[in-house]
Amino acid sequence: MTARLFSRSFLLLCTQFLAISTVAAIFFPLQLYLASLGIPESAAGFIIGADALAALFIQPFITPFVAARTARRWLLGGSVALTLALLAEGTVTGATAFTVARLLQGAGFICIMTAFMPLMVLCIPVEKSGQAFGWISMIRLVPYASIPPLFGLLDIAPADLGTVIRWSALLGLLPALLLCFIPSFPEEKQKEPVTFSGIWNSMKNGNLLLLLAATLLVYSAYAVTFYFLKGMVEDAGFTGSGLFFTVSTLVMLAVRLLGGSFFDRFEKARMGGAALAISAAATFALPFCGGLLSFLSLAFVCGIGWGISMPLLNAIVFSVSEPAARGLNQNLAFLMMQGGFFLGPLLGGGVLDLAGYQVVFTGAGLLILAAALFVLKVDSRHV
Repeated sequence: MTARLFSRSFLLLCTQFLAISTVAAIFFPLQLYLASLGIPESAAGFIIGADALAALFIQPFITPFVAARTARRWLLGGSVALTLALLAEGTVTGATAFTVARLLQGAGFICIMTAFMPLMVLCIPVEKSGQAFGWISMIRLVPYASIPPLFGLLDIAPADLGTVIRWSALLGLLPALLLCFIPSFPEEKQKEPVTFSGIWNSMKNGNLLLLLAATLLVYSAYAVTFYFLKGMVEDAGFTGSGLFFTVSTLVMLAVRLLGGSFFDRFEKARMGGAALAISAAATFALPFCGGLLSFLSLAFVCGIGWGISMPLLNAIVFSVSEPAARGLNQNLAFLMMQGGFFLGPLLGGGVLDLAGYQVVFTGAGLLILAAALFVLKVDSRHV
């Protein structure tokens, strides 16, 4: 009998993840809101990135201490911290106070996310890991696809963001409230040690190292595309950068919703490598677009490649990990994703200054191609 994926625990954890992803998406007009408060642009950039900075700094230190038996406490603490941060961000008007609130938001967010995985992996049947991570990654995309147009539909001006942020504190509290309804797992009673030795043991897994490197490269390249595409399009003399992400995100959602069950029917490493190769080819081609039609065609292709490869990276990490290390290793993969969003823009900015957009996107394509090769080198007996 095939194990069931959509258990009560899995659905409740997915609801927690949706709530936190929605909170993050609400901040898309933050730059304009800060301007409405009179905060100078010179400070706004750091304020916007402060939550990611806090998350990137904190996660490596807390990851070894967040296991199945401690996850609920970390999730509860993170939920409280996030709620307090949102109440503060919706109220304060000064640059210093807003920076502190953003740092607290990042700390709360990463505590929730780090605690989320050790519980989530306990709900996932081994034979349905591809479908599970396809579903999880789809949930993460839904707020980013729906919140911006919803702001427009409800005619919410950027200056009104403070009110929205205050109300979103209810979403920040939701993960803590839902903990009461998630049944206890047997693994939560195990007295496994909480030290850095777990990370050291994971680093001895050659397949995992290949996947962590691939994850870092993929998200570095994705961040380059996300942050530098608009400038490249304007430099090329045509419009439509916003449509690129609309099309690619819708394709990613469709792939994960309609094709998630197929992720477990084929060899995951080969499928992931092929999807990354498709993404690399489309990324190489971006600077050579002749107009909007070819540009949106590449958005469609990127959506297919990203839609398949990103959840499969997590699914393969799940497959190559020992059961006791699955939560830890998913958090290491998440750390690589965070690192990619920091490293990608850093490298892209330096290359752009020296060589222009064509070299930037050629470099991004090479990163994805290297990631594809790493994934294909994973021992197929484990996936």
